[in-house]
Formats: sequence, C-alpha cells, structure tokens
Amino acid sequence: MERLPHTFDALLARFGRLTEIQARALAPLLAGRNCVLAAPTASGKTEAALAPMLERDLQQRHKENSGRAVKQTKRTRVRVLYVVPTRALSRDMARRLDGPLRKLAISMAVKTGDEPALNWSRPPEFLITTPESLDSLLANRPRVLNDVRAVVLDELHLYDNTPRGDQLRILLNRLRRIRAFARSRGDATNDEVQFCALSATMHDAVSIASHYFTNPVLIQAEGGRALDAELLPLTSPMALRELFGKLRDRGCKKVLAFCQRRAECEEWAYLLRGSTPFGDEVLVHHASLSAHARHAVEEKFARSGAALCFATATLELGIDIGDVDLILLVGSPNNFSSFLQRLGRGNRRTACTFVACFYRTPTEQALFRVFLRTARTSGGAEGTAASALLRSDSSLMFRPSVVVQQLCSYLKQTPHGELEPQSAYQLFTSPQGEPLLDQQQYAQIVEHLIDTGFFLPARGTALRPGPQWHKLYEERALYSNLSESDSSAAVVVDDITGRRVGYLERVAPTGTTFLLGGQARRVVWTQGQRLLAHAETDHAAKARAPRWFTLWRGLSPALTQALAQELGFPCDQSATSLPMIIEPQESTGEGAAEMKAAGRTLLFHCAGEVYGKALGELLETKQGARVVECNEFLVEAMGCLPETTVLFTEEETRSLVGRRWRQFERAFALGRFQTYLPPAVRRKSVIAAFNVPDFQRRFGGRKLTRHTAE
Repeated sequence: MERLPHTFDALLARFGRLTEIQARALAPLLAGRNCVLAAPTASGKTEAALAPMLERDLQQRHKENSGRAVKQTKRTRVRVLYVVPTRALSRDMARRLDGPLRKLAISMAVKTGDEPALNWSRPPEFLITTPESLDSLLANRPRVLNDVRAVVLDELHLYDNTPRGDQLRILLNRLRRIRAFARSRGDATNDEVQFCALSATMHDAVSIASHYFTNPVLIQAEGGRALDAELLPLTSPMALRELFGKLRDRGCKKVLAFCQRRAECEEWAYLLRGSTPFGDEVLVHHASLSAHARHAVEEKFARSGAALCFATATLELGIDIGDVDLILLVGSPNNFSSFLQRLGRGNRRTACTFVACFYRTPTEQALFRVFLRTARTSGGAEGTAASALLRSDSSLMFRPSVVVQQLCSYLKQTPHGELEPQSAYQLFTSPQGEPLLDQQQYAQIVEHLIDTGFFLPARGTALRPGPQWHKLYEERALYSNLSESDSSAAVVVDDITGRRVGYLERVAPTGTTFLLGGQARRVVWTQGQRLLAHAETDHAAKARAPRWFTLWRGLSPALTQALAQELGFPCDQSATSLPMIIEPQESTGEGAAEMKAAGRTLLFHCAGEVYGKALGELLETKQGARVVECNEFLVEAMGCLPETTVLFTEEETRSLVGRRWRQFERAFALGRFQTYLPPAVRRKSVIAAFNVPDFQRRFGGRKLTRHTAE
C-alpha cells in the first residue's frame, strides 16, 4: 500500500484487506492527529494505530538522519511507548508484535515488574509497559524518554475515573516536560508527542480521551459479534459437570471461566480437575499467583487443544489465548464494562460469542438479564442503555491522593533528590492547561506531608526525602496506586523446584494445607514472610482456598435502578415521586397490637447503597423517620411515613456528607494514598465523589407516594 510503504506488509498484510477501523484511522494518524479508536474486540485496533504511527515515525527518522554522519545505533532511544493495564497483556502484546517489529528492524522490550531488568545502555525503540513501570522509568531513567514521539494507551476505559487513571494523566505530563526539556537542550529535534487511545467499551470516548491528551479525534467502527447466551442456575458442582458433558457432545473443547474471587477460582479448579472432559487440563489464573505461574498458565491454555481455565479479571483483557469456544461466568460482575470485556474473550475468529451465565441467587439472575439485554439491544458500548451503565456517577475530576504518590515519585526523578513544590504543582494540570486542584488544596497537602515525615526541608523552598518517603521506597510502594499490594504478603515457594508459586495475605502455620494454582499444598517450613510448601498428590486431601482480600465496590446508581426494575421493585420513572409500601409489622407479646397498627414503611429509592444511607439519615433528621435499615434498593422505617414532599437543600446534603465523610470514604475508589492526605482534603474529596448535585436531582422535591403491593 503506497501510503504505508514501510509498515503495511509487517502489520496489515495478514488481514487481506483493511478492516473498517484500520481504513478510517489511516489518514488522521498519518497526519499526526491525536486519536481515540473505538471498535469491537478483534477488529484490528492495535494494528490500526501502530501501522500509521510507526510509518510516520520511520519517515521522520529518515528525514532527521539524512546527511548525518552520526551512527544511528549510538542515538537509539525509546521512540514509542505502548501502555497497557496489566502485565499479562504486556506479554501477549510482545508476542503479537515481535514478528512485525523485527521485519521493520525496530527493537522492542517489555518493562513490568514481572520482566528482567533491561539494559538501558541500549534502550529499545518500542517499549511496552504498565503505568507503574512507566512511573518507575520516569523516576529512575528519565533521559531514555527524551525521544518518545508516540504513545498508545490500550484499554483506556480501564484507567479512566480510577486512581491509576489519574496517575497516568500526571505521568504523561511528566513525559511532556521531559520532551520539552530535551528539546531546549538540543537533545531532541522537537517536543511533539502523538497519542492514540484504544477501547472496545468506552462511553463518551472523546471526553474521556481529552483527560489524557489534547484534541482527540474519534475514529469509530460499528459492528460486533452475535451473542449466544444461556442463563443457568448453579445449585451444585453437578450443574457444571452436566454442562461440560453437553459441551463434549457439541465439540466444545476450550472454556474460559470467570469468577469474582480468587478463592472461587481455586476451589472450582480443585473440585473439577480430573472429573471433567478436560481431565487434568483445569487451570487457574489470578493476581496472587507468581509471574512465572501466570505466564505458564497463559502459554499452556493458548497451546492446549482442550482445557478449562478459571480466572479473575486478570484474563479479562485482550490477551490472545487461542480459540475459546465458550465463556463461562460463575456469578455476575458488578459492572457492565467488565461483563463486556469478559464476553470479548470468546472465540475472536468467529461471528458469534457463546457464553454460559451461572447464577446462584435471584439477584445474580436479574443482573445477568440486565447485562445480556443491554449487550444485545445496544450494540455493546453504544446506545442509551449501555451508555447509562458505563457512565461514571462521580463528580470527582481528580483524586488528591495521587498528588501524594506523584510528589514522592517525582522527587526521585529530580537530579539532586530535591523537590521544588511550586514547580511540581505545574504537573497537576489537564492537557488543556487547567489546574486539576486548586493551589490552596495543594499547599495543604504539601504541608501535611512535611508534618508527617514524607518530606524534610532542604535548601530554600526545596524539600528532600523524609523517613516516611524512605519507608515507601524500601517497601517498593512508591510507584503504584493499586489498592492491593504484595509488598507485605507471605511468599509461597515450592519445596521441590524452589520456584515462587504465589502469595498469601499472611504466613500459614506449618502443616496447614491450602489451595494455590488449583492444587493442594502443605506448609512444611516457614521463615519470616516465606513459606515452603509441598504439592499434595492425594486429591482427597482436605484443603481450602486461602482468604484473600477482595475490594468490592457497590453497584452504580444507574445499574441499581436497572436491577431493581428487573426484580420487579416499584421504581417511579416520572422523576416526581418515590414509591413506598406500607405493611403491618408482625409481632407477638406485649404491645403487639400497637406494633401491628404502626407497621413499617419500605421506601424504594433504587439508587445504590451510598445514596440509600444518605437518604435514610436525611429522612431521620428532616422528617423524624425511625429508620431501621438502608440498602441499595430501599429505606426501611418503623411506622407509616406520610405522603409528603421530600424537602432538603443541596447545602443540607453537603453538610451531611461532610459530617459522615469517614463512613462514606470506603465506598469510593479514592486511591491507596488517601489516608496520607490532611483530613480537610480527604473530606472534600469524599463530598466530590458522592456527587451531591446528582443526589439532589434524584431525590430533592420528590413526593413520597404510597404504592399498593400486588
């Protein structure tokens, strides 16, 4: 193809002809525009981005090198960054791009916590990395990024409105600053960086992409695969065995099963290994397995002709694990984006995705129905219903906790190990130049970090590392905003091979038998945070999965409302009333007649647990209600609430959340450094995350209306 003389054969020839997204992305990316590519899974988005971006870079490189006497090998630096959300995806992307990049004579490497250290005296031209490893690279080897010309952000929707997403925004600002400094010193011919974001499940793609770079051009491709789904009850392990028997008759050989918790993966794999059509080819993949163990599972599952793999969200992303005949969901995820990601792992080379959804409760059954109906009728991430479920409900535009983490990381980047707070403040801006937090709030954070020992005064207004900074550095927690960390975990080592198998949250006593990697293991020796474990060959050994902490977020208000409607709860759609059911209270003994007469009121708000708790307390303080329970669907109050209008102002709601901010703080993903903020800043961030205007829109001025239960 004449417009891609260098990259077409290497990256696009295998498609036969350009896919829709590849054809549409070609012109704007070749012109140097920043783009966001929104297209279904397996549509060739990666190649759609890389072919024109690499073509443009190669042509620029030839122009720059024309007439130069300097050998190109001496000026080799990182030119392209490919940022992915998980280590598994980084390995998969490296396998996928190794051949094409070799054809283009472009050196490539992967930098994550799982990979060996790189030789930075000869850095690669194409670097695949995660936000955490990019942070480490910026802090420790900023000069190797002097020549970065292009950045690809894969699976962008997974970053946005998360602490990692806010971290990535600042990392890109730091990269821009490095490029500008390199140009000012003559180490780079220009300071331009071209950006391209990729996603299959992103609502309002242009608005989201603009959080990371300027002037994003939306390149969108329609379509998607048909969905063939079964909704099945999971009453016992026999239900899965019966399904697998049917699969064998249908010629289904490879199944990827998603569970919500790591312990579930372990228990199902241990229970079913050897008793299914897959025999011993029953695998486990989750974050508490070692890098070597996860890597081995990915390769084995990809190579195997017939296998069953139980996984958590670690295999949700676009990893090429071969032709998966069936996606099996053991319980429903708690958000629509995750549901779409899991469906996307089905056989990517066919026109139809096959999925079996196993539910254990009526609520899970209803949640699956909501997800399936929305996916079928809205075309995945498109359409009104899908957009409502994908949209963020938070009004918090930037998490102040990321300031703590980024200041600590940026101090490591400075040449003399000293931080100038005013200069660092300029990093906390949007790509359009708007401040992400006001200067007063920033000053409060810096002062608090000095008071708590993260920083110590240095020359003039500069700051140097304090004891708390050194503690973070020693714990290897300086570059991550992830909620879970293995820095204090107990390390499990196989007693035969000496290899690290995985991690437990705490050291288990000698003689304890537990499940890890779908296999029973017995602790034979412990020392500090390390334990030696022997793999039990007796499948009858009594073993249970360890307890791993799983951060569970409640359902969003939009999803809660859709679920309530599916369950048949009274949900008023007129935006003028709140339905309530008044029923007698069954009671015996003294006062029974009085209690029965008083009864109880069930007020259906259907807006999630956080809003339910706030509404319950406002009803208590404003209307004297005797609230006994609040959950994601309703507020239960003693007695009969009057049919009256709910009257409370936005300021009253804000005051309530301000008083109860510690209670509400846990409900929001505010980042692992949230507790290091001064209390006033923490309180303000909780109020912003609560989204008081949205709460007022949902409940302010509504009339409590009696609903007759059928």
